[in-house]
Amino acid sequence: MKPYYENDTVKLYHADCREQLLDLPSQSADLLLTDPPYGMAWQPKTKGAANIRADGARQGMRVFRQALTAATPMLADDAHAFVFCHWASWPDFHDAMAPHLKSKGALIWWKNRGGTGDCTGSFAPDYEVVLHACGAKRRPLMGKRHGAVLPAFAPVTPNRRTHPTEKPVELMAFLVSRACPEGGLVLDPFAGTGATLVAAQQLGRRAVGVDLEERYCEVAARRLEQASREGERDAA
Repeated sequence: MKPYYENDTVKLYHADCREQLLDLPSQSADLLLTDPPYGMAWQPKTKGAANIRADGARQGMRVFRQALTAATPMLADDAHAFVFCHWASWPDFHDAMAPHLKSKGALIWWKNRGGTGDCTGSFAPDYEVVLHACGAKRRPLMGKRHGAVLPAFAPVTPNRRTHPTEKPVELMAFLVSRACPEGGLVLDPFAGTGATLVAAQQLGRRAVGVDLEERYCEVAARRLEQASREGERDAA
């Protein structure tokens, strides 16, 4: 399949990752970094906002399991994997990953701000879980050892989001810099609006992303093109 967008380092496909990943080279990816549907049947709180496809409790986990089965042959033996998930569904994500990857633990992305829910009867849901796993061969992370709580990355504000669960590029860049070697390849089967791909591009890593929704592919392509132009200006 021809990429929806392509430059010197990044390829983005408008496709179902469960089908597209089967056509990619085996053991070519050094890092799996993705933010799949959480399987929480998420409903938007803002009028007119879009739902997340394949996010029903059963459907979301089925899609993730199938995507991981398709992605695993593409992962190098020493690949790392970071998968975002929800506090209520992380055990299901862990169980889905266990047959394919060795669990290393979990990171906590602390957003340092409140969230939706019972504002007076519960604590603020101001964090997300990121499961960390790796392949059969051990490859050390890069840089100094870091704690499992990630507090320095502000969420994308609602007025800047083009995807309901959009992650900050800075957070994705931190994970890429720690787990993907220079010249390595990052894989994101649920690319959304391209935060993972932009982060990889900024760091000089290669990346492959897939997303089922063309409207998000369009946004991701624009972001990648803009980041590429900005990189060229900075290098001039």
